[in-house]
Amino acid sequence: MNIVVIGVGGIGSFYGLLLQEKKHHVQFVSRGKTLEYLENNTLLLSHPKYKIEEKVNVCSMQELIQKDFSNIDVIFLTTKSMSTQKIAIELSSWFQNSNNIPYIVSLQNGVENENILAKHIKKEFVIGGLTRLIAAHIIKPGLVEAQGEVETILGALFPNKENEVFLNSLKTMLDATPTKTILSKNILKELWLKLIINNGVSASCALLEEKSGVLINNTKTSKLVYGLMKEAALASNALALGIKQKEVDDMFELMKKFDSIKPSMWIDKNNNKDLELEEICGTVIKYCEIQGFDAPYTRSISSVLEFLYEKSRVE
Repeated sequence: MNIVVIGVGGIGSFYGLLLQEKKHHVQFVSRGKTLEYLENNTLLLSHPKYKIEEKVNVCSMQELIQKDFSNIDVIFLTTKSMSTQKIAIELSSWFQNSNNIPYIVSLQNGVENENILAKHIKKEFVIGGLTRLIAAHIIKPGLVEAQGEVETILGALFPNKENEVFLNSLKTMLDATPTKTILSKNILKELWLKLIINNGVSASCALLEEKSGVLINNTKTSKLVYGLMKEAALASNALALGIKQKEVDDMFELMKKFDSIKPSMWIDKNNNKDLELEEICGTVIKYCEIQGFDAPYTRSISSVLEFLYEKSRVE
């Protein structure tokens, strides 16, 4: 396949390098120091079970939208969620007046990226996706460290026969890499299930500067994590997704067995980058308020983190 990966962070680098190693043509899209580095150096993915180091094709977003997209099969969007609106508009202008456009696969945090994309791009070409059981982070320019038994869940928000065929071919392609791919008929629910986990650990780990396993296995902080997860599940009721309390309890127990990870929000905090607080915690608060109640765990943790972080950035 001819593939574009927009966002050369941990997840984008991980999938892009795995697919390039399988002889797919991958065009990476980056910016700033990462773009400058990769124009002249290799990209290295280090996983406990394998290492991949290759020279990659990389360009800026501005350079991408000047290219011919007619031979592109799929675009993986792996940027931070706060960039989705801007990128959707740029892609829309790129695809303008064409019926032959590639599928767009969002592998981002949050539950609203797909709907944002669908407002600007033909909705049947928008594929929801998420990764789980993986931690992948940029250690320095050109070096990505990853761990975990990676699973990818994919599904169309607006399914039809054509995108079903595409999803099956995409699954075949990804299954040839050392990852597992699952196709879902209800990808929105899957995205919310991941949001429940993210709401439990992202802001709390970033605030307390502890790995997920430490917090969820500590008697006191585990109650905090559970409260955050429960509020996210309550928020999902606004969309009638049918997420049951037992599913929250099962995920909470599963998290105790996962590799203890450093969530990306903590990494972003350490690197003085913008945090996806609105896209994770803000979404939970918003959908709780729609139903007429507050999300006190989520509001407290995210507000304190935001206040302290913004204060430190000013200083």
